[in-house]
Amino acid sequence: MRFIYATDIHGNIERLNMLLEQAMEHNVKILHLGADFLPKGSDLLGIQKSFLKKEFKAFYLRCQEQGITVLVFFGNDDLYTRKKYFKAYGSLLDETPVTIEDYTFRAYSYICDYPFPLKTACKLDTRDSDRCPCWKYVTVSEKGMEEIPDIDRYFADRTTIEEDLRDLTADDKTIMAMHMPPAYIGLDECYGHRQVGSKAIYDWINRIQPLLVLCGHIHESPEMTGKWRENIGKTTVIQPGDHRSILIDIGEYVGAEEIR
Repeated sequence: MRFIYATDIHGNIERLNMLLEQAMEHNVKILHLGADFLPKGSDLLGIQKSFLKKEFKAFYLRCQEQGITVLVFFGNDDLYTRKKYFKAYGSLLDETPVTIEDYTFRAYSYICDYPFPLKTACKLDTRDSDRCPCWKYVTVSEKGMEEIPDIDRYFADRTTIEEDLRDLTADDKTIMAMHMPPAYIGLDECYGHRQVGSKAIYDWINRIQPLLVLCGHIHESPEMTGKWRENIGKTTVIQPGDHRSILIDIGEYVGAEEIR
């Protein structure tokens, strides 16, 4: 089975069109788009609603016309209240796993807390993890952006990433998308050489050993470390940053190469 993986598109329609061209050029019938595929801007709710109903829908339908399956899930910059506009014509991996050629594609959207205001997709990594200070804290509801009055209570009332993963199963036929990269393997390095990956995700991969884990979120990490691929035991982990297209070929082993 072959597919193309790219992540952190952030509403770049030229990039989406390029991915479609690459899929057609390489005769690939699956496009796997990592999280944070929606645009950013001042009117975030309106921009993302419009993008899903217009530009992304048109792209999605063009892919269908070419017999290409689009796999996608929401991340920290994709407003969860916008899901309904995508689900009018497609399904999300973070809600519904998809099985293709005996391989199961799944997704986990949540990330470790970070120093930015929008906290809807943020959780503490473990109960012992520190939260990141920020100048304000907001989440999103159907009413719009809402300030979080007590950030400590907000995180205390949520499960942690470690708790979420405790009962999550996978096997050597599982292709798991996890927007947050794991710690320790050089796929999580920010500018300033801060390593921000999830210990809980690393521990889960190390324990469960799925076939393949696809990550994103830290755009600059491949430039900082020179790596977009690593292994944890038998599991291949891929984190291409925000501008690489990776052609993945699964057979006796997981092959992956950057395409341009």
